[in-house]
Amino acid sequence: MTTVGLIANPLAGKDVRRFISAASLNSDRSKIEILRRCVLGAIDAGAEKVLLANDFRNLGLRAVDGLNLGSKIQEMSFHPEGRRTDTTEAAEIFKKEGVKSIISLGGDGTQRDLVLGWLDAPLLPISTGTNNVFPFMVDPTVAGTAAGLLAAGELLIEEVSKQAKVIHVELPNGIKDLALVDVVLVDDRLTGSRAVVKPDSVKQVLAAIANPASIGLASIAGRSKPVYFDDESAVSVICDPKAKQGVFAPIMPGSVSDVGIVDIKEVGLGETIELNGPGVLAFDGERDFVMGENESAKATVLRSGPKVIDPTFAIQTAAANKVFLRKRNS
Repeated sequence: MTTVGLIANPLAGKDVRRFISAASLNSDRSKIEILRRCVLGAIDAGAEKVLLANDFRNLGLRAVDGLNLGSKIQEMSFHPEGRRTDTTEAAEIFKKEGVKSIISLGGDGTQRDLVLGWLDAPLLPISTGTNNVFPFMVDPTVAGTAAGLLAAGELLIEEVSKQAKVIHVELPNGIKDLALVDVVLVDDRLTGSRAVVKPDSVKQVLAAIANPASIGLASIAGRSKPVYFDDESAVSVICDPKAKQGVFAPIMPGSVSDVGIVDIKEVGLGETIELNGPGVLAFDGERDFVMGENESAKATVLRSGPKVIDPTFAIQTAAANKVFLRKRNS
């Protein structure tokens, strides 16, 4: 069956950065409206089924309430706990069910959690979070249509997607982790609220995507030495608040900081670099692992990640192939 997977992180866009910067909250109502339009776009484009990932706020079920789509909507059979592992578990189920495309609502951290469950997923990420380097700002109906066309076989994933870079990290305890945008070493002792909000605490940034027009920790690298999604490289920036050189970077919405820069280095794909403790490693903007004085993590950037669907290019390709032209009943 031609199936589109649909998931939303109910916590995306509600972290501490929304309260200490100029960013606005992303409400449940807004996400429900986005999900609803995604569903309608996917079904109209030919998807036979939309598989909804459960969430503890019931956003998906509230989005399809009243649409009368019957068996075209299927609720995923697992019980979310309001943790980031919910997204990872949902991705594993999407993979098992063989969905043809996934629409994921959230920021960089949400997309990372999904990829932890399905590394090379056919992914159309929509921005609803705080850090939004990786996901698209796109109309939900367009996103739903693109995902639906892929599910229906009107488009091929190879035509309208490109495999993303992934920062693969080997932690001091031997556990392997990953990031889609950046891994940042922060001068801290605890993960705390997870979000990094103090610019002077940043010690090192390794970014696979470093767009100077982005918001978040990757902007430190982006405004020092830009690296884009399609570039076959990454960039490492060593930071120190006492450095003689600095870069102005918006690490939070509406908050531009002067970050001291000691060294800027291009990193080739497949090249391994070390991030040396002490400190806390933040993956895609969220603090996640504490390293001691003599501990270090090894990071390697590879193009081994999700097949990221470009919704605009997908619609343009479908139009060029005359997919939208249909015979009408007289």
